[in-house]
Amino acid sequence: MGALDTLLDHPALWRGRSAVPAPNAPVWPSGHAELDRALGGGWPRGQLIELLGAPFGCGETRLLVPMLAACGRDGYWIAMIAPPATPWLPGWQTLGIPPERVLLIHTEHDRDTLWAGEQCLRDPAFGVLLTWLRGPVETALLRRLRLAASESRACAILYRPPNAAAQPSPAHQRLRWQPAASGLELHCLKGAGHWARSGHPLQVPEPPEA
Repeated sequence: MGALDTLLDHPALWRGRSAVPAPNAPVWPSGHAELDRALGGGWPRGQLIELLGAPFGCGETRLLVPMLAACGRDGYWIAMIAPPATPWLPGWQTLGIPPERVLLIHTEHDRDTLWAGEQCLRDPAFGVLLTWLRGPVETALLRRLRLAASESRACAILYRPPNAAAQPSPAHQRLRWQPAASGLELHCLKGAGHWARSGHPLQVPEPPEA
């Protein structure tokens, strides 16, 4: 199945459902005009997005603060599964993210992380899913998570280490992040639209500290 997975992941392969949301598809705001344009309006709901980079704790979560705040304001739950560190929720509250809307789930294995993520996506009460994987995982498990994301109205974010870029993935979009002088630098590894074709990175500043 390795060769088939590689073929299905090829950027030149036409897909019936584009990686870029349709004009009327629901999105969460990114808080950055240029990133919103690159993403097709904002962080897409109903899609699985991989964020690849290291080391964790360099702003990869703060990149999503505007989306998390909007999700909480609209009364949805935010699921965080297997984060590398427990977020400081009082600080998040000052950024507009209601702590009472954040569900923390700790797991021991990546398989458990993906299973828990799938269950959250099947609950319409969740608007954002943040999950962290430690190592390589079976493509079939990622396909299950993509399917659950596609059938939900949540934005599913999957954090993975940089070496995961060598493994084909069924995620709708794959973005690589790395620390920059004033925030993060983002590269689109997989997706549709001008950003994916151009290969140009985006510089995204961090929001103010809590």
